[in-house]
Amino acid sequence: MTTLHIYQEQHFDVRPQLFGSFLEHMGTVIYTGIYEPQHPTATTEGFRGDVLKLVQNLGLKTVRYPGGNYTSSYHWEDTIGPKAARPKRINLAWQALETNQFGLDEFFQWCEQAQIDNPILTVNLGTRGIDDALHELEYVNGQLDTDWANLRRKNGHAEPYHVKYWCLGNELDGPWQVAKNTPEAYGALANETSKAMKLMDPSIQTILVGSSTPRLNTYPSWDFKVLMEAYENVDYIAMHDYVDRGQSETLDQDDRRDEDDLPTYLARSREFDKQIDEIETIADAVKALKRSDKIMKISFDEWNVHRPSLKPTQPWSQHNPVDWCYFNLADTLLFGSMALAILRHGDRVKLSCQALLVNTIPLILTDEGGHAWANPTYYVIQSLIANLSDQSKVLASTLPDGEQYSTPRYQDVPVVDQVVLDTGTAYVVYAVNRGAKPQSVTIDLPQAVRQGTQQQLTGQLDDQNTRERPDTLTLKAVSDFDIAAGQAQQSATLAAYSWNVLTFKY
Repeated sequence: MTTLHIYQEQHFDVRPQLFGSFLEHMGTVIYTGIYEPQHPTATTEGFRGDVLKLVQNLGLKTVRYPGGNYTSSYHWEDTIGPKAARPKRINLAWQALETNQFGLDEFFQWCEQAQIDNPILTVNLGTRGIDDALHELEYVNGQLDTDWANLRRKNGHAEPYHVKYWCLGNELDGPWQVAKNTPEAYGALANETSKAMKLMDPSIQTILVGSSTPRLNTYPSWDFKVLMEAYENVDYIAMHDYVDRGQSETLDQDDRRDEDDLPTYLARSREFDKQIDEIETIADAVKALKRSDKIMKISFDEWNVHRPSLKPTQPWSQHNPVDWCYFNLADTLLFGSMALAILRHGDRVKLSCQALLVNTIPLILTDEGGHAWANPTYYVIQSLIANLSDQSKVLASTLPDGEQYSTPRYQDVPVVDQVVLDTGTAYVVYAVNRGAKPQSVTIDLPQAVRQGTQQQLTGQLDDQNTRERPDTLTLKAVSDFDIAAGQAQQSATLAAYSWNVLTFKY
């Protein structure tokens, strides 16, 4: 048995917007994902009601839109006004035809119905620049008697949308990106764009494009160079990363390596911890060089496990299914540890967006005209969001005598990966058991507790939630969990290969 020690005096705040998701005009994320006017559950606006219900139950507060790679050739003004007058465009990023039937105003209507209160917008700093960003900001947030704000009013939306967070482009270091740029040129453009946007609306915060992936050879020099250009005028630097069991180590090449063995795959979340630490170090170095008092925050606004598409692509169709996949239990455990890496660094990572919400490496899967159901990763995010509030804090914790394992790639990997949260009324222990046998844990809590529960997601490693069996992997209560009421020391058993949520009310 191993003992979990908790250090209540060492803590930092985390808020509900920390764990968000992402909508992009990619594949079937929008069309037949969240928007399908002919669907049996469709609302009067054309939104899928079954998906809305899943999103509401998820508890999501933060969603990034409309991209992603799509943004780098995006004309936001094509997406507003009467639908019959909106132009069809070529979606260069994902080789699709874009009808623009779902646009900016529809996104905000959908957010209201999905109970999303923290939208993040990305402006086009690929093929466009400062003027376009200002026009979009004026349309979205404008309160004065001005042209773009009045057009929003004419389109039926009298009140501004009050969007706080704005991404200054997307992945402009990537060879795949429309209008790829140098860090110096992009950093200068982002700096001036952020300055101008904040002159128009001082309430906003801006997010600088960081490296698309640590597997590019420009990482992390890109991050250093763009921060040197824009440090004082932006609020966040973005991080992106995806983990595929067999992806190329360089990402910008087509070769694929041999798939990870299971212990290596489950340990790949350690790359997230390392990447966050590196970006913090880069940002702090720039802070020192500039003799600044400002601490740069991090927005991990694209992250996920990745699997190849299960549907064949249909280039230049109206919703080319470029990526549609199931996640199994092994994927879900890695996803859980990736989320814990973000939570563990919540003192600097203040925003994150799992990518993507629907159909593309998704939390939610849909069939056109048919059912919607959740991938098992949905339940990980749901259980994290459920305990975040305006009072929640991450507490320092250690498992000093915990079991470890090593692989050729990773040394001394904890079998149990964990983070402890104080909600203000309860201690919540999130734990992944990466091992093939159950793990018994003694938990030394800061004070006596009166009630406790354990929830667990586990099964066979290749289990999936399919349309025929959508509830194979869900978070379930552990019926034989015993609480020692009135005691500070508690114990629990973590099943082999499991995601666990232990809640102790004080």
